[in-house]
Amino acid sequence: MKFSVIITTLNRADSIFMCLDSLVCQDYPKEKYEILIVNNNSTDNTEEVVEDYIRKYPEVNIRYYYVPKPGQVYARQIGILASKNEILTFTDDDGILVKNWLKEIANVFEKNENAAGVAGKIEIKWDKTPPEWIHDYEEQLGKLNYGDEIKYEIGLYMNAGNLSIKKDVLIDVGGFNPEMVGDWLLGDGETGLWLRLKKNNYLIGWAPKALMYHYQLADKNATVKDIKRRFMNNGICIPYNIYAINKEGTKALVKNMLYTFKQGMRWNIKKLKYTLAGNTKSRYYALFRAAFYYAQVKYSWKIITDKEFRNSLTKNDWLVKVNSKGALV
Repeated sequence: MKFSVIITTLNRADSIFMCLDSLVCQDYPKEKYEILIVNNNSTDNTEEVVEDYIRKYPEVNIRYYYVPKPGQVYARQIGILASKNEILTFTDDDGILVKNWLKEIANVFEKNENAAGVAGKIEIKWDKTPPEWIHDYEEQLGKLNYGDEIKYEIGLYMNAGNLSIKKDVLIDVGGFNPEMVGDWLLGDGETGLWLRLKKNNYLIGWAPKALMYHYQLADKNATVKDIKRRFMNNGICIPYNIYAINKEGTKALVKNMLYTFKQGMRWNIKKLKYTLAGNTKSRYYALFRAAFYYAQVKYSWKIITDKEFRNSLTKNDWLVKVNSKGALV
């Protein structure tokens, strides 16, 4: 079984080396995997870091690509088009993979030939001890754990930080939806992919030993500001789906906008109550829930009032397809 490991990156020259260190020493035949690093318009010295690895590890097939157009979906698109192997494996530029990562993923695929994809376990690795409250929100940072036993389920969610999928299946369902542009979401990315896999009854395997440590900076990621941003990003996935995927129209958007505005107000009132009561843990949760709902109001209004934005959501220039000659385009 051969893998194409795809890493999209943006201004992570100071941490991508941890990911690359863990990939070049995989306990898997070097001729059976390639590493594709796709630079999505970084302004730091990412290119120099990657080129250094290409020089140091000629026995590993490492290839580098630069995509100036902002948007993670476009970087992933190039990685998919450039890939040469049957299994596409996605991880993050701040991910650290255990030595037997690819071996364990291959094991789960081989145990059930009907598996279309494999999800791997994700744990959070902090650069220093974070505040205690953040542990309640580590799922927002990518933490994923379905237990210690291999299993197979239709509809099992795969986090894109540790996601492997058969290339033909990914193309067949339309790939990832648009998502990150910088730190903010445009659409529902991996969630959109998961929903299509679920809708089409694709079987997903769970590889508990294919562990990825998601490296996080306490001063940046263990903050109210960052978790609030992530709740907002999760929120806008809902109106994105209403308009761009399910194509339910403006009426459905307005209905959702009114509902989410009321919910946002309700959680703001709760936040005030918790603040007055000195309940910091509950105040944080109320703040995040309010942000989740208010983000939908703002996003929906932008769709309704901004024609250029509406068009950007539906032009589908990120799709990877097979042409009449059987080639990827």
